Amino acid sequence: MTIKLEQLDENQLSSRGYIQFAQVGRPHGLKGAFFLKTEDRRTKWDGYKKLLIETPQGYHEKKVLKAYLSGNALALILEGFETRNEIESLYNKKIYVHKNEISVGKDEYIVGNLKGFQVIAENKGTIGEIIGVSSYGAQDNLEIKVIGTDKTALFPFVDSFIKKIDEENRSIEIVYVPEFFEDDEQ
Repeated sequence: MTIKLEQLDENQLSSRGYIQFAQVGRPHGLKGAFFLKTEDRRTKWDGYKKLLIETPQGYHEKKVLKAYLSGNALALILEGFETRNEIESLYNKKIYVHKNEISVGKDEYIVGNLKGFQVIAENKGTIGEIIGVSSYGAQDNLEIKVIGTDKTALFPFVDSFIKKIDEENRSIEIVYVPEFFEDDEQ
């Protein structure tokens, strides 16, 4: 059974437990397969059974029928998409997974869940809020909206800079490194 959701924004999807992790890439073949576009260019499927896909008619939850590697790219076939033409109209549309589909180990976090966490720096108190997470290959970076400014700081999301993550209180305590928060003009 396919679940259809009306047009929702990112915050509404997030509050329902959905996390964007990919986009629909180019079609692969003639029978409804497509390449998966992810920031990390993943080549391994995490075993998700269902995905929520953005379409012009709203969001539709679809079963993953097949995931396979073609060359160096991951391709998917989802229930209900049988032709190349159906996939072409979805190019660059967002794909979400429900947080219940994601298994995390000890000291692992779903980075999409960190949005909205308060950032607390040692000897500084609350300095901002996480508005996103970016990955540029070497590591993930927290995008922190700095309180009292228009500035967004990128801060490495690595063990040596993270002191504590408190999911219950939606906060993250960091080792304060001034270079990540100073303006270039100062």
